[in-house]
Amino acid sequence: MNKSTVRTIEVLELIAENKNGITLTEISKELNMPKASTSDILKSLMLKRMVELTDSRLYKIGVKNLLLGNAYLANIDVVAVSMPYINALSEQTSNTVFIGKLIDNRITYLYKHEPKDFLVSTCRIGSRAGLSTTALGKIVLAYHDDILESILLNPLPKKTQHTITDPQKLKQEVAEIKDRGYSIDNREHDDRILCVGLPIFDEHGRVEHCIGISGVYQESRDIEREVELGKVCVQNISQHLGYL
Repeated sequence: MNKSTVRTIEVLELIAENKNGITLTEISKELNMPKASTSDILKSLMLKRMVELTDSRLYKIGVKNLLLGNAYLANIDVVAVSMPYINALSEQTSNTVFIGKLIDNRITYLYKHEPKDFLVSTCRIGSRAGLSTTALGKIVLAYHDDILESILLNPLPKKTQHTITDPQKLKQEVAEIKDRGYSIDNREHDDRILCVGLPIFDEHGRVEHCIGISGVYQESRDIEREVELGKVCVQNISQHLGYL
């Protein structure tokens, strides 16, 4: 790990532990760091509003930490609300069920539940995936026209022989997805996996989160049943988030 990054985190943690504030000298002494290095770190943190300096020359945690903390809690709240429904859906379908979030035009996997006898490993929590090749990505694109238009300006990535790489075909599919309310990644991201994606609506009717029902591709999979069960799942989650 980068030493300067570690030092910066240590400075933040120390300031957070001292609710009444702490001086430059005290930080330098406590962390056994040269004053000049400590001062440089503090200046950078102040620039990013992570740290504030009072009139008494005491350093305190800045407002940016509150914003980051609120963002973190918002994610945790959605996951916490979703977990019982996702766990139940996973057991009902005997497939892995994910919850993902749109972050920086990619899907980030926040939580998953795997059934007892799942056959293949699935994406790690915290990992990220593109929008055009995944069920979760495509369901999000159905509710974000601006993002769809922006990714169509560049060549679409090809993950497998089944991946849609033609911009017009993707645009058409996304339109169909919005009409029917769910998406399908039919071995487009991984040639072993079929995944069904469904949207989660927040209190404003926006789609930032979604779920994916992921399992091995088999002709015998009852996709219609998975979709119906999935719709009940996301409806319950959305209602808990204030969507009526």
